[in-house]
Amino acid sequence: MFRLIRTTTWTATRRRLLDTEGELEAAVTILAAQAAGWEPPQPPVDGDLADVLRYVDAGVRDEAVCRAADYAEQHLDQENVLGLAMTERWTGYPDGSAVHYLGADRWLHYHPGRTKLRTGRAHYFPESERVCVIGSRSARDVEPVAGLPALLELLGGTYINYLVGQPA
Repeated sequence: MFRLIRTTTWTATRRRLLDTEGELEAAVTILAAQAAGWEPPQPPVDGDLADVLRYVDAGVRDEAVCRAADYAEQHLDQENVLGLAMTERWTGYPDGSAVHYLGADRWLHYHPGRTKLRTGRAHYFPESERVCVIGSRSARDVEPVAGLPALLELLGGTYINYLVGQPA
C-alpha cells in the first residue's frame, strides 16, 4: 500500500535525511579521530574477585565517611567547632552509613537515605539523609538531630562555660 504525499513534504523530509547523513558521517569521523590512540583503562585492582570486592568495600566506606562529614558540615557544624566535618573522625560502613564517637557511650549515626543510595536494600533507610544520636544501652535510644543546638541539648550541654579553668 502506498500513500501519496505532497511534493513539498517529501522535499523537506529528504533534505532533513540528507542533513542527518552528513552530520552522522561527521560525528563518526570525529569519534574515529578521538579514538585513534585510545586504550581501555586498566582495572583498579589486579587479582581475583575477593580483591576487587575488598577494593569496592573500601570505596563504599570512604564515600560514606565523606557524605557524613559533608552532611555534618552543612547541617550541624558549619564552623567545624566540634570537628564533626573532619572525615578522619567518622567510620564508614558498607551499607552507606557512618558513625562518629561523641564520648560517654554515645555516637552520632549518619543515615544516607533511600534517595542517596538507590540500592535494593535501601528500603530499610529513611527517605532522606539524617543524623541521629545513638546510645550504647539499647538500639532503641535513637534520637534524631535537627541542628547543633539540638545535639548539644541531647548531650546535656545546653550551656557551655568556656571560661572554666582559665585564669581570671
